[in-house]
Amino acid sequence: MTNPLPFLAALAMINACSTTTPVSLAIRPLSGQPQRVTVEATGTNLPQTALSLRLPGQYPVVGSYTRDGKILRFTPRFPLLAGQKYQATLRLTGQPERTAYYTVPRPAIRAPRLTVIHPTTNALPANHLKFYLHFNQPMQQGDIFRHLRLLDANGTAVADPFRDAELWSPDGKRLTLWLHPGRQKTGVNLNLELGPVLAENRRYQLRISGQWKSQADQPLGQDITKDFSSLPPDRARLDPALWTILPPPADSRQPLRLQFDEPLDWALLHTQISLPDIEGVAHVKANAREWHFTPSRPWPAGAYALTIGWELEDLAGNNLARPFEVDLTKKPDPTSATPRRLPFDIQ
Repeated sequence: MTNPLPFLAALAMINACSTTTPVSLAIRPLSGQPQRVTVEATGTNLPQTALSLRLPGQYPVVGSYTRDGKILRFTPRFPLLAGQKYQATLRLTGQPERTAYYTVPRPAIRAPRLTVIHPTTNALPANHLKFYLHFNQPMQQGDIFRHLRLLDANGTAVADPFRDAELWSPDGKRLTLWLHPGRQKTGVNLNLELGPVLAENRRYQLRISGQWKSQADQPLGQDITKDFSSLPPDRARLDPALWTILPPPADSRQPLRLQFDEPLDWALLHTQISLPDIEGVAHVKANAREWHFTPSRPWPAGAYALTIGWELEDLAGNNLARPFEVDLTKKPDPTSATPRRLPFDIQ
């Protein structure tokens, strides 16, 4: 006769894992942390293997179990994914499967902001070339020009004012917006056919639509404008002889100041001026009419020299080597396209 004891022992184990007492199942997010949860099953002698949490159709998520009396808790090791619906399952022998669901809320997405437009001055030469639009979030790209308009003093849109090219910083937060250079340069086809974008001594408004959305699909919310007036065209090459260097006192960390005779290109001021072998931080100030350099350590007394890249430009694209409007009948000076040194002493 077969020994019944192993069978009876197995039956006792099954009964021990089963329960006739009420069983509950719940997913509880932690206070203030919706992506962190605990899964709680309440009952008598609940085995860990009976309780799991998963995305539907996926393997169970990894985590740890704890007990508190009749409560079996499961805590995922990693935060849950925002916007996803999770399923908790409790499987007990001889009882219907119990399930509970939890959809992780998406974090609140703030509307993007246009933080600054460079140049910040409100008086620009009539042959101005570039605006820099800075956003606090990456913006949607492609077909952006439906969100951009240039208006004259009567509110009439200037026809075809922009160069049809999207020039974004790698993080998608800065747009370089060109007024069409073919219209801003005298004598070329577009300038002759359509005229310049800006006329001298007029009022204009750059308008950015509030419907433009961030990459998180949130709109700016309201139109943003930059009002400015147009000055006479600037067609002169940059001349460092018109700049002023204001050296700081020795043994201080006061900034070195370089003052210009006109506003210069904001972005190029960050790349085309350097102070070799001195660690520190540079800042553009005074509507891009000043460049400041603060050293990491106090200034030693001595002789120094700033290095200026010849590509540095003013607002009309004139650089150290040549004006934006080049006379093609004249042979260019090959020595002009070289960096310049501006010496100064700290005492």
